Amino acid sequence: MNKDKELHTRGFFKLFLKNKSVHRYIIAIFTIILLSIVIVDGASPKQYSLSLGEISGYDIISPGNIIDEVNTLKNRQEAEASVAYVMIKDVKASSEALKKWVDFVLAVEKSRKNTRQSIRDAEVFETDEYFLEESKKDIIQKEALSLDAKLKELGISIANGLLLYIVSEENCKEKDMESFKEILGEHIDEIIGKSISKEQLSSEISKVESSINETEIPQELKDVASLILKSIIKPNWVIDEETTRRLKQEAYDDPKNIVTIEKGTRILAIGERVTEDKLQILEKLNLLRTKSRFDFPFVGGILVLVLLLAFFLILYMRHFNRRSLYSRRDISVICIVVSIIILIARGLYEISPTYSPMTVPVCVAAMLISILLELKLAIVINLVLTIAVAIIVKGDISFIYMSVISGTFAAYFISNSTQRSRLSLAGVVIGGVNVIIILCFGLIYKHDWNTILRNSLIVFMNGLGSMVLTIGIAPFLESIFNIITPLKLIELANPNHPLIKRLLLEAPGTYHHSLMVANLAEMATEAIGGNPVLARVGAYFHDIGKLKRPHFFTENQMGENPHDKITANLSTLIITSHVSDGIELADKYKLPNAIKDIIKQHHGETLVAYFYHKAKTVEKADDVKMEHFRYQGPKPKTKESAVVLLADSVEAAVRSMTDKTEGKIEGFVRKTIKDKLDDGQLDQCNLTLRDLDTIAVAFMKVLSGFFHAREKYPDIKSISNKITK
Repeated sequence: MNKDKELHTRGFFKLFLKNKSVHRYIIAIFTIILLSIVIVDGASPKQYSLSLGEISGYDIISPGNIIDEVNTLKNRQEAEASVAYVMIKDVKASSEALKKWVDFVLAVEKSRKNTRQSIRDAEVFETDEYFLEESKKDIIQKEALSLDAKLKELGISIANGLLLYIVSEENCKEKDMESFKEILGEHIDEIIGKSISKEQLSSEISKVESSINETEIPQELKDVASLILKSIIKPNWVIDEETTRRLKQEAYDDPKNIVTIEKGTRILAIGERVTEDKLQILEKLNLLRTKSRFDFPFVGGILVLVLLLAFFLILYMRHFNRRSLYSRRDISVICIVVSIIILIARGLYEISPTYSPMTVPVCVAAMLISILLELKLAIVINLVLTIAVAIIVKGDISFIYMSVISGTFAAYFISNSTQRSRLSLAGVVIGGVNVIIILCFGLIYKHDWNTILRNSLIVFMNGLGSMVLTIGIAPFLESIFNIITPLKLIELANPNHPLIKRLLLEAPGTYHHSLMVANLAEMATEAIGGNPVLARVGAYFHDIGKLKRPHFFTENQMGENPHDKITANLSTLIITSHVSDGIELADKYKLPNAIKDIIKQHHGETLVAYFYHKAKTVEKADDVKMEHFRYQGPKPKTKESAVVLLADSVEAAVRSMTDKTEGKIEGFVRKTIKDKLDDGQLDQCNLTLRDLDTIAVAFMKVLSGFFHAREKYPDIKSISNKITK
């Protein structure tokens, strides 16, 4: 049981691996993984082992633009500190000081008045001198306490001894108090009229104290004056906090403070000491080998981008190029070409990070895909590849413009090229386009002319190098994947090709027939929008199978027909076998698959009518089945194969006509085409009825040139005889 299960699993696995769709998926997935690894490796910056204060042994260039955070912060702090405080006059402080002074004067006057009145009342009721003195002391103490409470409400604090002095008229004479109020009042008016900051306050109070000390008022009042000044005088020139904060923030945020290290700028030189700001820059650029952990965000970002590019390409192919999407060969070619360019980009970046964006031959992919597969696909792949390469080489906007534009020009210029010289010219065109783009960006960004000229030379050589790579790689891919290109077709059409030479020597009738079919097929295929070169070359080789038995075919017979001596069945077998014989020769001479397909399909499943009727009428065979007298097929699958089939039949039919007038030829051509259509030979190709009409018209243009009516030339001998008579 287990053994059967194991055998079943193996069988399923083998079947799975033989599935062409599986092959496509494996190739695509492997390529995506490989390219992701290469791009991640190329995009990852080189890391260095450095520490603070160490002498650098490396010359480190910035791979991109980065802000120097340390020096930027220093500039910001200095700019903020340089902004002076915005000062405004505090009118409220002056008015409050004046109010407190007035309240102080009123409170003192009231206390002195109360004290005076209370003492007078005591003198009336108290006769004993001793008790009278004690009563006065109590009154003064009471009023001093009351005054103290009132002054504290004003924010004025005066020692008790000074308060006792103030409220007592015996101690503080009225004239002294008046002088005190006058002097201190004047100074207060003067000081509150000035603009005094917090820093200036002590100095201004000291000046007033000095001035008061020079007066003749009692020392106690001088001390009171000092206490009052310190209590009620406040700074009236204060900081505008909101405005100052705003200005400082503006100075801090000024873009001029930002220190940017431009791409290509040297961060550290060999022998330079590693400072804190340099270390921070290196860490921010991920150039320090300090992290042991895997950089998942970096790798994940690149992987997602690669997958998006792959999805974009698949989406395009699904809607506009399904043939290539479902072709294992085409997928393989695309993956190989893209991988080659990515690997070249990685190598060039390793050699020269600065100049690699200008030296990567991205347009090689566009040219190869245009030659081998299809123009539109080449343009899209060039766009996808440009983005991928830009990640590796850290290319700026000029690189993207240059690669996209020059790649598109290259793909278009080289598509359907039939001459190697056009490839060489493409290199010059690419180089010229690159130079124009570099010149434009140089003018836009005000580069110096030395830089512009140097870069122009590099990108021009890039164009020539791309051409050389394309010429070198294309033949290998043609051979490996058996891809037919216009250049390959032109090579096959060379009269010196061994098979064509053999046709000329061994089957001259077939050779001339093939040339005629080639002319017909080329003209008709071009008229319906097919590949005329493929049709012509396919027509050259469509009958190479006749080389095995050339004398069994009418066009090569000079006398006796060997078919007269054999049965119709055998004749049919010999005639139809020239298709399989042609495939054998095509394999031997390594002809492309497209040519082989034309050889296979150029008769479809057509009936060999002559021998079928011979079997039925002449030989009167008992069991004559039509399917035994048909070619094995397959029926034509492409426009080119169908046109060759029609051209082959038309040429043979017209050649056999006795009366080759233009009208009869056209009627015969259209009848031949209709017969093939009615027989179902054109069911599997995508020709329309309009195409068939166009083909007939094209055939007539060619045939009218070969079979046009000529004037009958007179006999020279008879003319001479007439003249002599």
